[in-house]
Amino acid sequence: MPILTQPSFGPRTALMYVTGGTLLDVWTLVWYFTRDHELTRSEQFWVVGLCLTGLTFVVLGLLLGPLGRSARQAEMPPAEAMPAEAAIQQTAAANPPAVAAGVAAHGAAVPGAPAMAAPPAGVIPPPPAGAVFTQPRVG
Repeated sequence: MPILTQPSFGPRTALMYVTGGTLLDVWTLVWYFTRDHELTRSEQFWVVGLCLTGLTFVVLGLLLGPLGRSARQAEMPPAEAMPAEAAIQQTAAANPPAVAAGVAAHGAAVPGAPAMAAPPAGVIPPPPAGAVFTQPRVG
């Protein structure tokens, strides 16, 4: 398995926080500046709360980006281990797993494998080990 096939969480999460916070602030301010009446106490509460929440998301997103990059760097193996890991990966790729001769997936014959003799006429061979039989559907 290659080292760190999963991307770090930081950039994607940071982008979501910054985008969500910015959109929350934009639409809150659009509503605030296009209203046609004086704000009540509860409306003022919601406008200030939503603007501060959006601003908090933007700040968190801006802080999560560098934090994710440094966490990714901390997850990496030491520099001296990288050539050894690359050699292991190359060796594994060059040597596929062994397959038993004459047997393929689902019991199919393999070309070049010795053929099995057919049973004499009228003799039913025993079922293979582990075979499961079910009743045929009628109807």
